[in-house]
Amino acid sequence: IDNIIFTDGKGNNDSNQKAENRFALWYMGWSSLDRRTTLPMLPWLVAEIRRKSEKNESGPAQAREVQLYLSPPLIRCVPANSNNPSVFIFEHKAQFISRFIHNSHDLSYFAYLIRSQPDNPESEMACHVFKACDPNQVPEVISSIRQVSKAALKEESKPRQDSDESFYNSQKFEVLYCGKVTVNHKKAPSTLIDDCIDKFRQHEIERKRLRLLNGQRSSTEAPVEFIMGDDPLSSSLCKVDELEPNLIEEELSEKGNGNLDLTSYSSTGSLLGVFPECILEDSDFGEQHASEPNNVQPSDADKNRTMLFQVGRFEVNLISPDTKSVVLEKNFKEISSCSQGVKQTDHFGFICRDVVESGPAQYVCYVFQCASEYLVDEVMLTLKQAFTTAAALQSSKNQIELCEACPMHDLHKLCERIEGLYPPRAKLTIQKYLSELSDNEQVNIFERVQKMKPASDHEENELVILHLRQLCETKQKSHVHIGEVPQQNASGSTMTSDNSSAGRNKLDALKNKARSSLTSSLENIISRVCVCFFDILVCICCFADHMDGRELLPLSPRALNQDQNPQVSPLTPEQGFGGEKGRRSPADYRALWKKAIHQQILLIRMEKENQRLEASRDELHIRKMKLDYQEVCQCSKEVQALWDRKLSSPCRTKVQWDKEEIHGAVCQGVPKSRRGEVWLLLSQQYRLHHRLPQRQQPPETPYQDLLKQLTAQQHAILVDLGRTFPTHQYFSTQLGAGQLSLYNLLKAYSLLDTEVGYCQGISFVAGLLLLHMSEEQAFDTLKFLMYDLGIRRQYRPDMISLQIQMYQLSRLLHDYHRNLYTHLEEHEICPSLYAAPWFLTLFASQFQLGFVARIFDLLFVQGTEVIFKVALCLLSSHEGEILECDGFESIVDYLKSTIPTLTHSQMEETITKATEMDISKQLHAYEVEYHVLQDELSDAPPPSEDSDRLDKLEKANAQLKKQNMDLLEELQAARLKIQTLEGSMESFLSRESKMKHLIRSLEQEKASYQKTIERMHSSLPSDTMAEVEMTQLKSSTNRKAKETACKKP
Repeated sequence: IDNIIFTDGKGNNDSNQKAENRFALWYMGWSSLDRRTTLPMLPWLVAEIRRKSEKNESGPAQAREVQLYLSPPLIRCVPANSNNPSVFIFEHKAQFISRFIHNSHDLSYFAYLIRSQPDNPESEMACHVFKACDPNQVPEVISSIRQVSKAALKEESKPRQDSDESFYNSQKFEVLYCGKVTVNHKKAPSTLIDDCIDKFRQHEIERKRLRLLNGQRSSTEAPVEFIMGDDPLSSSLCKVDELEPNLIEEELSEKGNGNLDLTSYSSTGSLLGVFPECILEDSDFGEQHASEPNNVQPSDADKNRTMLFQVGRFEVNLISPDTKSVVLEKNFKEISSCSQGVKQTDHFGFICRDVVESGPAQYVCYVFQCASEYLVDEVMLTLKQAFTTAAALQSSKNQIELCEACPMHDLHKLCERIEGLYPPRAKLTIQKYLSELSDNEQVNIFERVQKMKPASDHEENELVILHLRQLCETKQKSHVHIGEVPQQNASGSTMTSDNSSAGRNKLDALKNKARSSLTSSLENIISRVCVCFFDILVCICCFADHMDGRELLPLSPRALNQDQNPQVSPLTPEQGFGGEKGRRSPADYRALWKKAIHQQILLIRMEKENQRLEASRDELHIRKMKLDYQEVCQCSKEVQALWDRKLSSPCRTKVQWDKEEIHGAVCQGVPKSRRGEVWLLLSQQYRLHHRLPQRQQPPETPYQDLLKQLTAQQHAILVDLGRTFPTHQYFSTQLGAGQLSLYNLLKAYSLLDTEVGYCQGISFVAGLLLLHMSEEQAFDTLKFLMYDLGIRRQYRPDMISLQIQMYQLSRLLHDYHRNLYTHLEEHEICPSLYAAPWFLTLFASQFQLGFVARIFDLLFVQGTEVIFKVALCLLSSHEGEILECDGFESIVDYLKSTIPTLTHSQMEETITKATEMDISKQLHAYEVEYHVLQDELSDAPPPSEDSDRLDKLEKANAQLKKQNMDLLEELQAARLKIQTLEGSMESFLSRESKMKHLIRSLEQEKASYQKTIERMHSSLPSDTMAEVEMTQLKSSTNRKAKETACKKP
């Protein structure tokens, strides 16, 4: 490898930019690895590189003394005689090193594996070998390289400005899980979904009828399972083109009288694979009435079956927002077909392979419902695109194919067998392997090894493995895998030999499989016979004991396996049993039963206690994670004691407290650990003082009932989940507990308030509530903020309330800070440019959480007036800096970027000023003023000049729209052309890489042929060489004479 001069873009070397570790080592060389090289082969490859360097053989493996520089994230190998680390032999990025190898025979040698092209996962691996002067230095070098690699990986894994790509590559939809259907084939007819839905509804009607008749509550959660068709299970899955619902034309094979056959679950095993235990813990599967049909288990509609259906790059996931966990995960390889209902167009399902512990695998169809037909169409289109993309990615990967008869696989098994053996025993194993080769191969390897003159058994083993590896790599190139059809060759003899070798390899593999299966079968039969014989003897002994005691007792499996169960130890006669040794009375067995039951009860209690402690520890950890922010205006111990007394008051929800007292307590501070309880208390007191009219109150729909419904706002909510508090630990995990709780809360409110639904900004308000209380408490508090305090008016589709608020803020600036108002008006900066996010998110999207939490404290006491106070205080405290900004962009950038970065003292000062202000009268006057102005504008007739100007603007707008559409069409055409060019360029690049690989292999063959010719020339006698040269001269002279004769007329 040639030396390279490395400099940065400014011409300065980067040797001293970071702290570097330096190690003096010997670089023994490197070698590329075959893709089929395994771990047991690596020590022999390292030994080959080491042997070449020790024999002073020429080539890239020649040893040289180097300095190894570790400069994160780079590893640089520099010649020892060079004082400039910018002149190096090679350099790697430490995070691309995949494995270290430490030689056990000579501890001073070590090596590492790295991919030659890190960006290409299909590129070859390279092995670099080093030698340390001191064996004790090797662990230090390896540890240092690993530390550099970890630091580089940690640097790469830091969160970036844009959100995680995989999160936005995956599409998410809210679905309602309807049930699971067992089918006997991987394809389905077009009416499968409709038939399943009809049976589900019939089942629900039957269950309600039985509930009314019996007066009992159905308590099973298992969805209905159907067995459809008689077709045998196919061993292969459908291809991608079979996923189109319209392509599934196969008719359903019906049983008996042509009706669908219903069967019940014999156990909850199949359901437990879909739902976790926490969903089923309240289900009593044994409490079915005798009059119920015994072949049906109805599903419990009281449970929440809404799920998030996530379509990833290679799998689909079903996530439960209730349990905050993935309840179903299926890879695309397991899914055979997808279909949409013909009549029930808002339903869809997919058929996949269901792996069962006993018996053959079966196909299962999962049925789901969406909020609308449009969403189902989008789900089906997303699935089709995802399946097509995944299939293209899988086909583009060159997978390493191996079979039982591969030469490299045989070498791998040999290296596994001799790993860790002493050289003499390893030599015997290798000789046994060599005896299975052909005579010519054995002679060739023997002669080549003897020419090297090995000095020991270990060195001889290394040489033999070296030549075996070369032989196996050569044979692997022309190897035909088991089950493959050999390619047609030009000569029939070659094809015959390939067929015969492939046949022998296949026969050998089948023999090995038969031998292993026969051995295992015999072992299983013998073990079963022994176990049965032992059970018979135990039963006979126990029966004799019971007959002697004149009392028959039930035998417990625990009593039969006491020697294997350490928790139940048998009592000996010395421990209190009477009678002969080995003979036990019925009282003794009762004592054993009592002891076993007692120990089992203790174990169950301990396990429950451990679960309770673990749950409390997790809850404490989540609570600590939620409240991980710096508090503003920390309250004293006296204030904490005051809030403790108020929160422990028994009549706090029924007795009205003095407003001034509550306001004074809030102004002094609120303890962060009990802020959620304080907010609930303040909302209850506010409702006691201000009772909403009946027509303005929210619907009284329970939170859990809302979660069972599907929302049409799911897309907007799911998109905003990753944007809400992205840096907070509780909400940063994609579809983690925080984001799923936030989704539940936003979904429930969108269903409760159909007029508002979901609007951007509500997520930040709901997220801050979730940080301080549970989901249901946060939902009740969100209803209080929206309805009781009237914040929902600013989220209405017309946004009139937000326009009024912007006008009020502008008038406040005009009256209280005239210079700032004039400065903003001169640069045409209206409050909606910078203050709209403050009002829509209640400052939560831009300011620190501690500051926002204090604003919420005041909001529960003073109402929405606090938002104007805080906004006015923020602008007034930065008035001088804003007046110094002399441009539109600089002012807007200061308002959006600089103001939110408040110091702790500035936040406390802002909150203190806001508590002392009173602008309620001005806000009311400004609102009346806005409505009067709007009425005047609406009543005034538009002037004629304005109408003409409006017509001209409309015509110009229409022309611009037409031009825009033309440009859009041109842009789409250009994008299509770019895509085709990119595709052709990729094909050219792949063709070029293949040609380079072919040229490299041809050059290697040419070099080997030249070496063979030179060796043949050297072995021929000199007189023979002279005769050959004379013959070549004569032939060339005759050829030239013939050419000249042909040219003459």
